[in-house]
Amino acid sequence: MGEKWSTARRMMLAGGATALAMWLLLYAPSPYVVYEPGIAVPVESMVVLESANSDGEASGEGDFVLTAVRLTAPNIWGVIKAGVDRNMDVRWKRQVFGGKTKNEYVDRLNDIMSGSQNTALQAAYNYSKIKYRVENGAVIPEQTADAITIKANEIGGPSAGLVFALQAIELLEQEDLSRGLKIAATGTIDTVGNVGAIGGVKQKTVSVTGYGADLFIVPKGNEKEARRTAKRLNGDTVIVGVSSLAEAVQAISAFALERTG
Repeated sequence: MGEKWSTARRMMLAGGATALAMWLLLYAPSPYVVYEPGIAVPVESMVVLESANSDGEASGEGDFVLTAVRLTAPNIWGVIKAGVDRNMDVRWKRQVFGGKTKNEYVDRLNDIMSGSQNTALQAAYNYSKIKYRVENGAVIPEQTADAITIKANEIGGPSAGLVFALQAIELLEQEDLSRGLKIAATGTIDTVGNVGAIGGVKQKTVSVTGYGADLFIVPKGNEKEARRTAKRLNGDTVIVGVSSLAEAVQAISAFALERTG
């Protein structure tokens, strides 16, 4: 009798341990977040020259493509799977959120994005030698025909500054800079056009490769990792690193000339 009870007890303990392990794997919150490949979308509808016709006649034949990382907070099992996926990165929550809640962190990214949109406009106006002023946080060109609005919806963070500036330049100069190609770009930007490094370039390279981008413009500081990722993916997307907005425009022009003649 005692032996039977001992066996039953061991089975109950084993079952309980298994149930606890499954609960921890599937339902317990983890202290990690995961960076995953996210979106790759054209910015034509986000960057609008107010004087252009509704059919978007001022924009070129190609697309400037924004890419963003997807940030998730999975369970422990999801963290384990992400840890063996070469396209994902696992980080401590406290390193990413900096003591903030996820909602507070997202709000902060949205604030940063709003500022980066204004900075991108100033960089584009400076590149195109268009006079403007900043008034109550708004960037106002001297000529109303040069007014541009940027609406990024719920996309947060500063890394879309470069691609917004490139789309704005194409609109302002009414030049088909993209030449029918899919040009993805990522990078922070300041008002004089300096391009800064960003996070998540591996995931962004995966996204734009899947999108079918012909060219991916990245900050110089991210170029090596982007090239490594592109080589591993064995796609057709060409990676070019730049340090400034002017370099980005030159790289696109040279690439377009080589591809389209």
